[in-house]
Amino acid sequence: MERCFRYVAAALLLAGFQAAAGCGPAAAQDKPASPSPVRAMPSPVIAVIDFQHVVKESAAGKSVRSQVDTRQAAFQAEIKPLQQELESIRAELGNRVPSIGEAEYATKRKAIRERVNELQRIIQERKRELDEMFNKGMRQVDLALVEVLKDLAEERGINLILNAGRGRGLVLFAENQIVITDEALKRLDARLPKVELTKPDDGK
Repeated sequence: MERCFRYVAAALLLAGFQAAAGCGPAAAQDKPASPSPVRAMPSPVIAVIDFQHVVKESAAGKSVRSQVDTRQAAFQAEIKPLQQELESIRAELGNRVPSIGEAEYATKRKAIRERVNELQRIIQERKRELDEMFNKGMRQVDLALVEVLKDLAEERGINLILNAGRGRGLVLFAENQIVITDEALKRLDARLPKVELTKPDDGK
């Protein structure tokens, strides 16, 4: 994470204060009959975190990716014999084309198409399973990190946590003292060191 971000919102805050205060010629003429008591807003106590960085670098996040990679390798080993079988059928058909009749050639072609369709079905199903497992595992990491942030907010009296993830454009400046990314990562690893993935139920 970069050393700091620059947070600039003065223009928007000023416009908001002017609107709230009723600035402008028309507002100066309006006098409410019975003004309501103004409720003081709490002073902002802001913390900054790169949420995606913590999720990605956490022990649990790494465990999810590792398990998905293992499943992916097993999937590749599963479909490799099917791919080799298809190549063998195609090669055999190509070598025998001159010596077989049209009917036998059409039967061979149909068999190849059926095997190709089967392979595609298996690939799509395995990809769906991997995606679902990954998303489900990462959701657990996200939820655990949210609980970590709640704890940190309560302990430090924080009332606003800004996400400083790359490309989000929410935080442009923050003093290093209020950045809690490293502390959140440490606590997330302690709270959730690993996520055990399970195969999705069929039909879901």
